[in-house]
Order: sequence, then C-alpha cells, then structure tokens
Amino acid sequence: MKSRDLTKGNVTQNILYMAVPVMLSMITHTIYDLVDMLWIGRISAVAVAGVTVFSSLYFLVFALNNVIGGGSVAVLSQSFGSGNKAEARKAIANTFAFKLMAGIIAGLILFIALEPLLNLFTDDPQVLSDALAYGKIRALFLPVMFSSFTVTTALRCSGDSKSPMYITMITAILNIILDPIFIFDTVPYLGIPGLGLGVFGAALATVISVTVSFIVAYWLMFGPSSTYKLKLTDLWTIDWGIVKRILTIGLPQATSNMLRNLANVIILGFITAYGTFAIAAWGIVGRILNLLLMPIFGLMQGGSTVVGQNVGANRVDRAIEASSVASKLGFISMLLISIITFFAAPQIVAVFSDNKEVYQVGGQALRVIVFGMPVIAVYMGRATIFTGTGYTIPFLISGAIGQWAIQIPCVILFTRVLELPFIYLAVTYLLYNLGEGLVLYYFYYKGGWRKKAEQTALAANRIVKSEV
Repeated sequence: MKSRDLTKGNVTQNILYMAVPVMLSMITHTIYDLVDMLWIGRISAVAVAGVTVFSSLYFLVFALNNVIGGGSVAVLSQSFGSGNKAEARKAIANTFAFKLMAGIIAGLILFIALEPLLNLFTDDPQVLSDALAYGKIRALFLPVMFSSFTVTTALRCSGDSKSPMYITMITAILNIILDPIFIFDTVPYLGIPGLGLGVFGAALATVISVTVSFIVAYWLMFGPSSTYKLKLTDLWTIDWGIVKRILTIGLPQATSNMLRNLANVIILGFITAYGTFAIAAWGIVGRILNLLLMPIFGLMQGGSTVVGQNVGANRVDRAIEASSVASKLGFISMLLISIITFFAAPQIVAVFSDNKEVYQVGGQALRVIVFGMPVIAVYMGRATIFTGTGYTIPFLISGAIGQWAIQIPCVILFTRVLELPFIYLAVTYLLYNLGEGLVLYYFYYKGGWRKKAEQTALAANRIVKSEV
C-alpha cells in the first residue's frame, strides 16, 4: 500500500493521480455492468426489465451506505492530511463497523420487502420472477459489498489510488468471466457447458466477485503490510466524536441520495406506462450513462480527496484550486464524450439489445440526455469543495429542488397531462441537471463551505498538537 501526500506538489497532477485510477476502476466496473446487461439481454428483454426494476430498488437502500461513506471521505482524508495516524486509524475502524451494521440492516430490509415492493412496479409475472431471482441473493450480500466499499474508500483517502483500482479490475474481470458460465447452458462463442442459471446466475457471479474484492481489500488495510495495522478489536472501540462527525457530514448527502433514488423509483413508475420495452430501454440508457459519466465520478472522488487532505493541512487555497481544476477537466472531457455519443447513440444502445423498439427509443433518449453532461461536469467539479470540507447541506437542497421540485412535476405534466412521447422523460433529466447546478453554484459563491473548512482545519491542528 503506497500512499501519496496530496498537500504538496502540483494540484492538477495530484488530482489526476487520484482521479485517473478512480476513472479506470469505475470504467472497468461499469463495463462489467454493461457486459452483464448484454448477457442478460441475450436471455430476453423481459429479463432486462426485471433487473432494471430491481436495480431501482437496490440503489434506494444504498442511502444507508452513503450516510457513512459520504461522511467518511471528509473525515478520513482530513485525518490523513493532518498527519495524525491515530485519528486516521480510529476513523477507518469506526467507518468499517458502522458500514457493516448498515449493510446488515439494509440487506434484511430489502430481502423481506423485495417482493411487495416489486409488485408496485410491475404486474408482468415473468418480470417479477426475474427480478426476484436476481435480487434476493444481491440483498443477502449487501453487508459484504458495504464493507468492501469502506476499505477501498480508506485506501483512496490515504492517497493510495492504485490499490483500489487493481482490486476493482480483478473483481470486474472475474465477474465478466463468470457471467456467461453461470447464465447459459452453453457458454456463447466457446461452446463449453455452462450452469444455465439465467438471471440468478448473473447475480451469483456478482456476489462471488464482490466477496473476492472484499477479501483482497481487507488484507491490504488490515494485513501485516498495512501502515495502520488495524485489528478486529479496533472495530469495537467506538469514538463517538468521530461517529458524530461522520454522521453530521454524511446524513445530508445520504438523504439527498435517498431522495434521488426514491425519485428515480417514482419516475420508473411512470415509465412502466410506456411498456416493457421502454423499461428495458431506460435501464440500458442508465447503464450507458454511468459509463459516460465516469470522468466526472473520478474527478469527484479524486478532487474530494485532494480537497480533504489540504483542508486537514490547513491549505484552503489549494483546496479551492483543486475544485476549480476538477471542474475544468470535467467540462473538457464531457464535451468531447457528449459529441461522440450524440452521433452514435442508437448504435450504442443496439449493442445491448437487438430489439428494434428498445434501441430506437433508447437511442433517442440518450441523444437528449448527453446535452446535460458538460453541465453536470462543471458544477460537480466545483462541488468537490463541499465533499472535501464536509459541508454537504448543498447536496441535499440541490437534489431536492432538482428532482422533486423540477423533474417529477415535469414527468407528471409530460406523461399524465400532456401525454407526450417517451423521449420527453429524457428532457426532464436535462431540466433537473440545470436546476441542481444552479443551486450548487449558489452555495459555492455564498461561501458557507469556507467557514466549515477553517473550523475543520483548526480542529485538526489542535488534535495534532495534543498528540505531540
């Protein structure tokens, strides 16, 4: 495990050092998601619809993960930036323990409530059957997934950008290999016997790969080669000061994510009125969009870590510079990606479904949505200042206004009142992005994050002095 001091050196180089491995990790994982959807699409469009419906509910429970995960980014990176290894160790241990507990709670809730919730979104018995086959085992393995995220986040916040990348790549490659073996009776292209488990096989391949990821990450952070040499007993030593900071920072952002995912579930309810093919198209477009947005996600994670370490080191000027660099790099990359995607949208969607209706409506929706990606890049790059300083209230307010005050009313207007075609649901996505961006920029220029950064830096310095 090799960490980097992000409070020194060129800010742009530091961001790229952290962001590029994150991008590659996310791209690798998203390529797996797309390959997974490609294999599921070879089963049937109904199978794709079943996985899409489950995925909307699955991401809803991820709010529990984000409560701790979102808060831990600022707490961990600031602790590493201050140079206080004891605080960093305690932060890692407390984050791990709470993430594990959250995973257990979320997994049990999702497993018990899965079938009643799915019945709210589809009356197609085959879609329901596929969603249950895929979803129940994914719910049971939520604690493992949550814990895996904790360790990789801690590695990144310490300045180690490469270990999480290697872990993700190994996991995704394993998943891609296992998918066709578990899904089909005969593995496509190879002609060798498979297990023929269908959509359940796709889910089983995922949970096996996630478990491998957790074991490797756990060894790096808790094993004998770790700088911090954490022990299992550290997980039961609760520091309520750290817990309070994590929850205070994480709750607004997690609530925002929960509201975002809940809004997506509600929107999915309106999409069902357009039929199974529309649900499948929306699910495919969503996964493609996740891949296209990888540069933004990478810059957000990398930039937030750089911001956090510099705040911990009382280098607020470098933190501001980092948010500016993340915004500019994101805009340039998203502009290029948007132009290419606009012209190739139907062909991209057609890779994942050979159903003409699916790739036609999906391609149209994707062409509309890509117009918003450069806008997202600009305001999310600036928003690294919120994540890194722990000033997360803007995410809650911007998400609520963007989706609940703008997108959902527009969805109702376009679908129920005006009865417009499916493509107008993509237009509501643009309106939501514009509204969210304006709110985040308002909070950036208002400057409340600066006071938070100064308070955090002073507190971190007091802790360091007390250790001397």
